[in-house]
Formats: sequence, structure tokens, C-alpha cells
Amino acid sequence: MITTEEYVRTESVASYEVGAQGVLKLSVLLRMAQETSEQHLGALGLGYEKLKADGLVFLITNNLVKIKRMPRHNDVLTIKTHPRGTAGVQFYRDFVFYIGEEEVIRIMQTSVSADPESHKILRPKVFLGYNIFADEKMEKEGRVERVTPPEGLPLLGERSIRYSDLDFNHHLNNAIYGDILLDYLPEEIRARGISEIQVSYVNESVLGETLRIFGGATGENEYLLYGENARGLGFSTRLLYGSL
Repeated sequence: MITTEEYVRTESVASYEVGAQGVLKLSVLLRMAQETSEQHLGALGLGYEKLKADGLVFLITNNLVKIKRMPRHNDVLTIKTHPRGTAGVQFYRDFVFYIGEEEVIRIMQTSVSADPESHKILRPKVFLGYNIFADEKMEKEGRVERVTPPEGLPLLGERSIRYSDLDFNHHLNNAIYGDILLDYLPEEIRARGISEIQVSYVNESVLGETLRIFGGATGENEYLLYGENARGLGFSTRLLYGSL
């Protein structure tokens, strides 16, 4: 049964979704969350094409991911998502991933509604005007603040935006950042395993642009990485990793 309060789907981890460490790629995890919310809206008659025709698209602004363990090949995931209300112009939605009865991952995602052409942010009341989701306020203790990078982190390299990176909003898809992050993380951190990661999407990156990637350790078991494009800060990421 489809409800506005919860949407549930299952998905098996395919071989091509697993990376060099033998676990689900971070980019695939973010894609699964994106697709789950899209399926929820689609089942309620508010899929991407319908909303775009009405002059509205959603742009993700944050993904806060808490990982107990990453799934492996052939694991069957049950993914549950729940709209959590709004704070300012941002919509909140959470995702809980299970393997059997075991909860393995939680994601809190924020997004904004925007005009499809100009990407001008719309007030939440525009989407809430469909009268499908309740107009509720996200509790303060659960809100997500943008990751603010410190000054002085070293340049790690550059990443050009390619045609295959683009989504149907014509910018670098939010899930691709998961690949970029792993590509620029030091191997010793990848080996320890990520327990928590937040990606803040600040300025969209588009075809032909180049992201300049900066990063470094910012605390015990903490690493911060960010990218700058032609308009300034493109994205920022804070992650926690395990001990050896």
C-alpha cells in the first residue's frame, strides 16, 4: 500500500554496484536513495515529469549518511523513506536501509523545490499546494546544517565535468559526488571505512566546468573535502572514519 507517510521498496545489490573494497559504492547508495524518493512521488502521481511540466523540480542540498555497515554483493535491501517536513525553504526526507531485520544505514536528505529553467528556489507552499504531504515543521534537533570548509586545506587535484556526469536537470548528479569523494580520499582512510559522511551541494557544476578539489584531516578520525567551481564553493563534505 502506498501512503504519504512511508514508502518501502526492496533491491538486491548487483555485482556492478560493488567497488574495489567489496562493498556497495557510495555513489550507488546515493542513487538508491534518490530513486526511492522518486518512486514514492511517482506512486502518488507526482513523478519528475509531472512536476517539471507544472514548473517545479527538486534539487538536493544535503545528504547526511550514517553507516553501520555497507551492503555486499547479493544482499537484499529493504529501503524505507519518510517525509519529515520542512525548515525554511528546505524539505526533509529520511531513508532507512535494512538487510533482513538489521538496520545498516540511515540517510537524512534535504532538498529545495525550484523552477526547472532558472533554478530559482520556490517556497515550500508551492509543492505543498498539491495537498498530498502534510505541512509539518522539521524538529530542530534533526536539522542539517551545511558543511563549512576551513581555509588552508591543500589542493588535491581537479575533476572536469563530463557529459556522462549530467542528470536530467543538466548538472552534475548528486550521486556522482560519491565517486569523486572516494577518488580523492587517501587510501588509508578508505581502508578504515567511513562511518558517517555529509555532502552539502552548494553551487551546481555543469558540463565543461572543472572542480578544484581540496581536502585534509580536520580532527581525530575526521576528514574534510570540498570542491570549487567557477562560481565558488561547489560542494563540501565532512566524513568520519573508523580506527585501524
